[in-house]
Amino acid sequence: MEKLKNTEKLKIIFVGIPDMATICLHNLLVNNFNILGVVPPKNTHETYDFFKKTVTDKKLNFIEFKNSPNDKDCIEKIKKLQADIGVVCSYNNLLSKDFLNTTKMGYINCHPSLLPDYRGPNPYFNIINNGEKTSGITLHFMDETFDTGDIIYQEEFELLPFETMGTLFNRTTYMISDALIKVLNNIQKNRNVKKIPQKKGDFKIAPKVDGNFKIRWKTANVYEIERLIRASNPFYNVLTSFRGVCIKIIKASVINKEHSFKYGEIIKADESSLTIGAKGGILSVDIMQVGTWGYFIPKDFYYTFSPKIGEYLI
Repeated sequence: MEKLKNTEKLKIIFVGIPDMATICLHNLLVNNFNILGVVPPKNTHETYDFFKKTVTDKKLNFIEFKNSPNDKDCIEKIKKLQADIGVVCSYNNLLSKDFLNTTKMGYINCHPSLLPDYRGPNPYFNIINNGEKTSGITLHFMDETFDTGDIIYQEEFELLPFETMGTLFNRTTYMISDALIKVLNNIQKNRNVKKIPQKKGDFKIAPKVDGNFKIRWKTANVYEIERLIRASNPFYNVLTSFRGVCIKIIKASVINKEHSFKYGEIIKADESSLTIGAKGGILSVDIMQVGTWGYFIPKDFYYTFSPKIGEYLI
């Protein structure tokens, strides 16, 4: 890694996809870092137009490409800027060696897990769904494969008792945003950056998931069902059906109690609660979306559909 002189201001290339990208970019600008250019996702990505407007409204250099950031013309555009370092926040393109060599020091990637555990595109879902008690964030220099480069910063925290994908996403994004400022300030002040190679071996992974889950009432443990609901909230769908109508369960809790009801069977349905028999306990449904009717709490569900004890969610 090249070193900066004490008087030099760090020149940065920023690469990312919202929402992490917009939050981290804003924090860098508030802290007066020098952003020479911003590389967006592909122009077919759902966030592209929003991100382009965000970047151009801030009068920043928006570096577009036709097919991939690894295109020769994109790489040449970045090289000409002679940046010191790059920052990557939530990006779904694998960046080539030529791209990573477009800055003097390389690129720092921001990842919302404690690497090497939960490499991959969706640590949020997998961490909660697997029942982890702790997680964290990692900043690391990039190499030519996803999430495998030398670590320069990590921070661990305990998961909340009712953590959802949404709360974990928000919490880690703001932690990463603050961590970036610390790391880049250290580099800008010409301090040494300690790089720790990632451990080798088999670690927990965070693969991309489909995002539509059917509750397996006959086989899934009630705690597995409840974790799946939290791990999916608010971005994915955890589905069941009642009288042939699709139901998306958004929020639920576990009642740790033995019962003799069948799995998926309605145990109680009134103004205050909707409880369902499940393996290892009872699932209390707090918020759901029913077909095209909209969102329901138990009271609304009870008065709209008059569910009976002994009916089933399947």
